[in-house]
Amino acid sequence: MSKIKSLQYLLLDSLNKRDKSLSKNLSKTLKVNENNSYYIINWLDDGNLKQLEIEKFKFNFYQRNDIENNKKDLKDTLKTNNENAEYIVDKILKGKKKINNSLNFIPKYISHIFIILISLSIAINFTNISNKFVPILLIFSFVFELLDKRKITFYLSLLLLSFFSPNEFIFFFSLFLILFNLLEPIFFFKKTKIIMLLIIILINFNFLSFSSINFDINFVLINILILLNLLFNFIRYNSNFNWIYCIPTFSYGFFYNEELILSYLWVFICFLIHFLFNYLDKTFFLKIKTSPILE
Repeated sequence: MSKIKSLQYLLLDSLNKRDKSLSKNLSKTLKVNENNSYYIINWLDDGNLKQLEIEKFKFNFYQRNDIENNKKDLKDTLKTNNENAEYIVDKILKGKKKINNSLNFIPKYISHIFIILISLSIAINFTNISNKFVPILLIFSFVFELLDKRKITFYLSLLLLSFFSPNEFIFFFSLFLILFNLLEPIFFFKKTKIIMLLIIILINFNFLSFSSINFDINFVLINILILLNLLFNFIRYNSNFNWIYCIPTFSYGFFYNEELILSYLWVFICFLIHFLFNYLDKTFFLKIKTSPILE
């Protein structure tokens, strides 16, 4: 895929997460060209041709990372590409630039953790699960990913929690988390994180008794719902943290404890939670302020 096609896809993907109907319309008219110094983005707005130029150095596609003197973290490159794509999307949607206020970053994700924590606490309160404390601690550990740039502290907290109190919620959560780590182009401690997750999964696996699980039609349906939820939320919501996409796996924890109704209920709660996240982002954390874009 060429760089201009990569940028076009990135812009349409960013638009889709902000305004699905507009993205569908713009996909027919949005085009990206280039000259020596700029990417030139053209689109039709109510029949009027609009154009925006942005410097090429603001985007890095197909950056080589095997050159000794030019090693870069691919995740930082992806973050930069996404941020500049958001700037262009703001221009298309509002004609104004979204001011990137880093102070909004921590409150945004703290609010997400708080919502997940309250939702799970209410759900788990109605169960007969003997150890209700570990799932709550698991959610508290999400904070370590916010504070630690390389996110290794989060995995250490999961490992320690597994050593002291192995639990079915940690096991199923880690199973999905390792899939995201395998697929995601992370460079900081990627192998270390995967090895730690394998140890975490093994510790918690030895704690579980799978003979007590009833592999019936409900198990199949819950699997389908969780996979649909992961796919839906991954498309609809853009996050820097994989734990947001892995929280539907708590349904397996309820199912393991024979809390069938709550297994289904938690999946539907996860659908609603991501709609709430989108609303909060647009209302409070991604509010657009008046300022010309990309002068």
